[in-house]
Amino acid sequence: MMMLAPFEGVAIDSDLFDEESILEGERDFYLFMTTLYQDMYNDPAKYFIPTKPYDEYIQSISGNGERTQTAEKEHAADPKECKLRNTFQQAIQFYPEVFYKLGNAADEICSADYALVISKSDFDDVMKSFSRSHVYKENGHRFRAILDLGLQMNEAGGKYCITSKDYPKMFLGLWFLCKAPDSKYKYMNYLRLDYKGYYRAMPEIADVRQTMKEEHAGYVDSILESFKGQKIRYKIKPLRNITSGFDWKVDFTLKGRNVFGFYAEPDYFKLCIYFSNTKNITEFGEKLKIYEPDLFDWYCGKFPERLCKCPNNRVVKFGETKRRICGLTNRAEIANPNDRDIENSKTVIEMILSPEKAAH
Repeated sequence: MMMLAPFEGVAIDSDLFDEESILEGERDFYLFMTTLYQDMYNDPAKYFIPTKPYDEYIQSISGNGERTQTAEKEHAADPKECKLRNTFQQAIQFYPEVFYKLGNAADEICSADYALVISKSDFDDVMKSFSRSHVYKENGHRFRAILDLGLQMNEAGGKYCITSKDYPKMFLGLWFLCKAPDSKYKYMNYLRLDYKGYYRAMPEIADVRQTMKEEHAGYVDSILESFKGQKIRYKIKPLRNITSGFDWKVDFTLKGRNVFGFYAEPDYFKLCIYFSNTKNITEFGEKLKIYEPDLFDWYCGKFPERLCKCPNNRVVKFGETKRRICGLTNRAEIANPNDRDIENSKTVIEMILSPEKAAH
């Protein structure tokens, strides 16, 4: 739930509904979804979310750190872990996704009782769209779990009318999230219940900071403050989901070149420094070894070793030491950094932006 936006109602222009009703609808849908998520967390079995097999498997391998480290270096996924994780995550994802699809397929919101009106055929198509997931067999049970939260669904004239007893205007709030202007951030804004995104081209760094630990957010502020005044632009990759394992990816560019960036979720932060190619990594290390030997030792440890056999595997040199890394990323990775890591990172980034400083 920490990936959700804090509630902030937006007065969206409408010829059919007044501003007060729209704001009430936005709040109702926000409250409904946050209540649903909290209940899902407290009682996953009630919502047919199979977390237990995954938890038991992770517990069974948790003592094998050497195996995990080797798999990471070899870029090898654990197929059983992947399948179990995908299974319970798809079960979680069903809930926000089914509302999104219903909202997009709906014919209207009834102005009298704020019911969501959808044709029976469109409703059936929405439910069939989940048939390829690992967990589709229980989706009927999951939808009934939704109805048990105080929703009423009535059929008349080939249409369904869905209303809520406890959140009477919630479908109006859903409607406006689904009818927002098309953009690559539209679904992400919906997932985060971010009504501010209705009129914005892209999220802001402040939106990302709100989901981070205070310490990690402070590190981002510190780095950006160091390069204040330079024409550094940022771009945020749209989130595909907000369950665990889906994190923000933010990149900062100067003159069209990626310089640094970070990945973040509530309990995780990884800073990345980009070098474009392996040749730059080796050459930058050579300069550090001559002019900043203490920083060189730190620098050498920030490029994860990759022992996979993929065609993009590349070799870099740190002095006399050779290491194979991922040639697709060509980056230093500083996971869950401390204060010293951040200061060293700022120095490296500054040297990249001002090459002449690396020779003094």
